[in-house]
Amino acid sequence: MQEETLTHGEGLARVGSDRAAAIDAHADAATPAAAGFDQSNIKWNSLEGIDHVWYHVLKVDPEAKIVDLILKFAANERILLHRHHADYSTFIIQGELRLYDSEGELTEIRPTGSFVEKPAGGPPHSEGGGDVDCIGWFRNRGTDGMIYEILGPNMETLATLGLHDFNGLLEAQEPPVKPVTFE
Repeated sequence: MQEETLTHGEGLARVGSDRAAAIDAHADAATPAAAGFDQSNIKWNSLEGIDHVWYHVLKVDPEAKIVDLILKFAANERILLHRHHADYSTFIIQGELRLYDSEGELTEIRPTGSFVEKPAGGPPHSEGGGDVDCIGWFRNRGTDGMIYEILGPNMETLATLGLHDFNGLLEAQEPPVKPVTFE
């Protein structure tokens, strides 16, 4: 039997393709369920004056300048016009997130399972759920100042939400459900 000599890169590539084949062999076990995301352990909160969206803050890390939260957008509704002042990531857990420009035109649909990373800035927009409530995980990072700027019909600032505001919301809400551990 002849021994095969591989470079480091070739060895890593082979291991990766072998693992991918093993994962693909079990893909049927990951068939999506028809039921929606189980929200029974989440205590949804809302902010006065901001309709059609509910939140649950998962974690605020002032040192790393990160805010993790889940948001639920009402089906076939839109939230207020706003602007992002922090880099952010989203992962859609249920439904689809629809984005609209400042004129109300649909510009993007993020379906269940989509992951997006965007830099701070960008044009003002609004968001909302599709035909069912949309639930998404959001991570805002890179600033200890303003994260969201809520805008009025003439692009005037109505309110801002920053890292310290989210820390206050986290402290005021019912704590997230913790895992059950066994010793």
